[in-house]
Amino acid sequence: MSSPRLPSVQRLIGLARSNGVDVRPTLLRVIVDQFVAEAQHPAAEVTRFAELVVNLLPRASEADRAIVAEKLADHPQTPTVVARALAQDAGAIARPILARCRALSDDDLFLAVRSGDGEKALAVAEREDIGLAALVALEDMDDPAIRTALAARIGRSLPAPAPRRPKPADLGQRFLAAATAQRETMLAELALAGETLPPGLGPKSAGLDLETAALSRREGALAEALTRTFLFDTRTAAAVAGDPGGEPLVVCARALDLGREATMRMLLFAHEAIGTSVDRIYGLASLYQAIPRAAAVALVRSWQAAAVAETASRSGRHQPVMASDASDRVGARQAASVAARSMPRTPVARPGSLRLPKA
Repeated sequence: MSSPRLPSVQRLIGLARSNGVDVRPTLLRVIVDQFVAEAQHPAAEVTRFAELVVNLLPRASEADRAIVAEKLADHPQTPTVVARALAQDAGAIARPILARCRALSDDDLFLAVRSGDGEKALAVAEREDIGLAALVALEDMDDPAIRTALAARIGRSLPAPAPRRPKPADLGQRFLAAATAQRETMLAELALAGETLPPGLGPKSAGLDLETAALSRREGALAEALTRTFLFDTRTAAAVAGDPGGEPLVVCARALDLGREATMRMLLFAHEAIGTSVDRIYGLASLYQAIPRAAAVALVRSWQAAAVAETASRSGRHQPVMASDASDRVGARQAASVAARSMPRTPVARPGSLRLPKA
């Protein structure tokens, strides 16, 4: 919606452009105040706001830039170009933006951590959402304050009781339903909570089976290989194999400790959209290297739990006394004996724990 205060801003802009009058410091504070006064603005107004602020920030004092950063840190429509300009400023100015602003990407946060400014790194560590690359960079830093901030994010530093966790099967389903950015956040949270597992514990033939299935490009071959390898139910295996983002396949490869090169080969043939994008292939390969194996194993176990739940649901389903059997469906009811119909059913086997190390 349009701001009713916009006409006064336009008059200030006119004054700023007139000869002999410099109202740029005042203009910056006024347009920021008017922008944050409303939660929603039309796209054209956000674009105009971004252009004005980016041009006015270099001439603003450090105190004014700090005020602007604090006011824009929590606004849902803060333009990315403005947030980046403030995030690249001095640590005290950048801190609220790095700690709270949603306009920054995972790459922006990673660059802030790698900037060498401890105050910026600490601000990123205090965020509610941290991308996987930034999280790994933070964990590599030997800084007690950053480690305390990371521990506080998952409640390790607080004696409060742990919140109720979702059912194991829910984790994998939420991962499949999430967008790429949300998946990276989930993996980052798992990385914080998980313990490192030793490499090389996956079965030697499992990776070859997955890679061969992908290379065949036969419809359904990769899903069948996932079912054989991990004992997924058919629906989960199809979702993992057919996911257009490729992250679920990377998770499976990492759980098996398949290796970066083998994972890239599998992804090249698994999806045409992924295989024809060099940037996407290398992005997924980098994701493979960044995911702790424990996080990947946790997700795979969640998908396995979904298979167990599905099997239990089928085996426990009520069977009507008069339900027709296979003989009825093929028209051979009279050929089946009474004794054959009364024989107890063979219990459905429950999938066991699958070729993966225990947490």
